[in-house]
Amino acid sequence: MQALGRVLTISGTVLVAAAGVLAAVTTYVDKGAADRHHVSVVIEKGDVCASLRDPRYEVSCGTTAFGDVRYNCPSGRKGDCPRTTTVTLRNVSQSPVVVTMVSGRREGERNFLRAPELAPGRTVTLRPRPDEKYVFDILLRSVKSGVGVVKIVQIG
Repeated sequence: MQALGRVLTISGTVLVAAAGVLAAVTTYVDKGAADRHHVSVVIEKGDVCASLRDPRYEVSCGTTAFGDVRYNCPSGRKGDCPRTTTVTLRNVSQSPVVVTMVSGRREGERNFLRAPELAPGRTVTLRPRPDEKYVFDILLRSVKSGVGVVKIVQIG
């Protein structure tokens, strides 16, 4: 059993490291692309993001479910889009979740703003601090064992 625990710990470390590399690769945008505001996958009302069953790990909703959360582009729109200023989420699962917004004043800067625990059926509106221009990601974690799911109900 001890050997199994070590393997799981090593696998978890590798998984976390791989997720970190994936997040770094998917969030890299050259300055020219960031200035043009062109996005290929956009955040949309109705999108859902699910947490992992294990409450020790967070999921990047921007990477796994919502797409690029920096810009608020209407479905099908091409070209320049305004920056996302608010995202309202509803917990549509039976499990309480914790939602964290990753934001910053510029590309490369990351601040984490954790919302209070979100009970099933409740909503929360996330917005960056007044001096910040970008919403970079939304992280989701279940509070207890079980999958939590949030749905976008409004984007501003």
